[in-house]
Amino acid sequence: MPLLWVSLAFIAGLLAGDVLQFRLPVWLTLSVLFLLLSIFEQKMQNSFQPWRKLRHWLPLSAGVMLLFFTLGGLRIWMTNNPVINTDDLAWYNNKGAFVVTGWVSAAPDRRTESTYYQISTIEITDPASTDWVHATRKIHGAAQVQMPADAAWQYGDLLQFTAYPRTPSDHSDFSYRDYLAKSGILSVIYHPRSVTKVSSGYGTVLRKGLIGVREQARQTIFEVFPQPEAGLLTGILLGVDNDLPPALSQTYRDTGVAHIIAISGFNMAVLAGLFLWAFTLLMGPYWAAFIAAILLGFYASMVDASESVTRAVIMAVLAMGGHLIGRRQAGLNALMITAAVMCALQPLLLKDASFQLSFAASFGLVVFAQPMQDWLNALLEQRVSEKTAAKWTKPLSEYFLFTLAAQFATLPFIAANFGRISLSALLANPLVLPVQPAVMISGGLTLLAGMLHPLAGKLAMLVSWPFLKYTNAMVTLLAKIKGGVLTIHPAFTIWIFVVVILFVILFFLREKLARFFQSSRFIWLVLLLAATGFSTWSIASHQPDGKLHLHLVRCDEESALYLIAPNGRTLAIDPRGSMDEFTSSLENELSTWSFNLESVLITDRKLSEPMAELSGAISVRQVLLAPSSYRSEEDSRPLRIPDGITVEKLLPAENVEIEPGVWLTLAAEDLNGDALLLQYGSLRILIPNGVDYAVIKASTPEALTGLTALLLGPEDVSYIPPRVWLNLHPQMILWRDRGISPFENSMGVDVSAEVHLVADGTDAWLEE
Repeated sequence: MPLLWVSLAFIAGLLAGDVLQFRLPVWLTLSVLFLLLSIFEQKMQNSFQPWRKLRHWLPLSAGVMLLFFTLGGLRIWMTNNPVINTDDLAWYNNKGAFVVTGWVSAAPDRRTESTYYQISTIEITDPASTDWVHATRKIHGAAQVQMPADAAWQYGDLLQFTAYPRTPSDHSDFSYRDYLAKSGILSVIYHPRSVTKVSSGYGTVLRKGLIGVREQARQTIFEVFPQPEAGLLTGILLGVDNDLPPALSQTYRDTGVAHIIAISGFNMAVLAGLFLWAFTLLMGPYWAAFIAAILLGFYASMVDASESVTRAVIMAVLAMGGHLIGRRQAGLNALMITAAVMCALQPLLLKDASFQLSFAASFGLVVFAQPMQDWLNALLEQRVSEKTAAKWTKPLSEYFLFTLAAQFATLPFIAANFGRISLSALLANPLVLPVQPAVMISGGLTLLAGMLHPLAGKLAMLVSWPFLKYTNAMVTLLAKIKGGVLTIHPAFTIWIFVVVILFVILFFLREKLARFFQSSRFIWLVLLLAATGFSTWSIASHQPDGKLHLHLVRCDEESALYLIAPNGRTLAIDPRGSMDEFTSSLENELSTWSFNLESVLITDRKLSEPMAELSGAISVRQVLLAPSSYRSEEDSRPLRIPDGITVEKLLPAENVEIEPGVWLTLAAEDLNGDALLLQYGSLRILIPNGVDYAVIKASTPEALTGLTALLLGPEDVSYIPPRVWLNLHPQMILWRDRGISPFENSMGVDVSAEVHLVADGTDAWLEE
């Protein structure tokens, strides 16, 4: 128990240190103070009764826990503030071109468009230096280097090239800098020039041999199996997760079973089970576990021993140790200690999504799996014989309850990292996971046969291919379930964390609470009613109210426009500016349980560029392309619509029925874009979008009469005088630019962060 609480305190210190950003003297002072507190705490207990009472309630000395908390904060400070000098490659980031010499220190990561190399640098030369004696100096540090897809360099090759070292990007949604820093990489190099192989033979012979075996195995798989089954098997057996077609990879993510296409805890658990079963037949369980752990480590080295693979091996070894010990609490202690040690070595792991998911899934299994299995067994024994109950308990637990426990524990981390929750995973895991041991065993045997002789591999493939085909087909089928993926707004993620943490706390305290309330059913009933009530309130409060809502939102220096139709259908028009601010504005308007945009209208092809960022933050089902966006002859920029979104090209002057009674008309078109007319009952809103007034009048003169509102921007008044628009006598003018509006009494994002217009078909008004 003491190690459990020490580990928790250290991890809490890492998290707090990353948020608080205290300076080094603060952490050092706190460390000294809490060290003294831990030393003299016994004397304080004897002198102060309140402190003695506090110690009675604490699982460990307060001084020790606070000391490890500050050590965690100190460790994350050291990671976030590395000492970089002229002997480090990172010193030369963003300082121009240099001649770099280094060797390939990891297996090449080959992609469709590029190949990525990890280069451990040895020396650097400044070609612009006039001091030739000191122009070259020895350095150290690794770089992630992007080269052409056909680059043929291998592990151990010593390369020399001219490059511009850069600091990896650090965006709010994804920090590439933190992602690479976990592997000790602080520099990136894109497309180096004059790459020359100087020598070879660097690294270790064993490492080079293992990489060669892995590459040969990958080639054998592609010779024996057709795609996409070959890509699936390379991910399952070799950890190469980029051989599957992108569309199929997305279906695995959407159905919540992406963990099987890479070396993960599940794969390692299957492999560990096979090793334990085989070696237990030959020797005792303890020796079998020892040999299995060694073989798992060797296998991890062969498949490149990335952080995710290393974590999977540790979790598998922990699972074997917990099985031998037979104690859930021991497993929880080991899990927390391992997490603390790993984070002490690599503090940035706490920000890594795969680490979070691996840890959460293992936590769910350690904490919930055995109680759930005992509950199921007791439930079945009430209806069938004890022998029959035991027979059915194991498969039902392993393929449904255990999966459910892992999914529940990972739920908040999935929502936080990806903004999406897969509901179809409840079906996908029980249908797909049972065949995965057969996939690994038959696939591995087929690989070995294929490496011996291609014909033997083809014959063995007749047995293994159906399992792979079934996996791909089942995942593809389940991905078609409508509503199988739930988009979660980032602001709601904290509530998911709160619910899950509250559930875990109540679960640990269930026996004490049961004695307190004399019935455990009362506790679970209260929790169930609270969760159900909160969910019902959330859904009910965001139901359509039968009115049309038009929102003009300030998004950094730009503005974005979207509408919610009376029956709840959503449409965004030319989203621009900060997509984070745009999607955040939807939080109070859309249900958290159905956070998506049905349609996005693009009237200018340059406005398709934010679509990748937008679709990453919210689910977009359809993109409507106005004619000016897809047939522009002067603009050579490509339309950028992410995969998986339905695209529909509109025709000139087309009327689009957003919902029954709500129409959007393409009123006119010129080189600037498409003018739009929104109609709902007596509501008529004209959005010129920079189209010349004369063009609108010539194309659709009725669009200029009886207007409820005009939505204008600087492009509309650059050469059309404001008085021309005022002569249309609109009831209100909405200004869509941060610059000051030239119209008196207009309402827009120049004076308000958001303009909200509501219409019931007869009247229209602005809401605060």
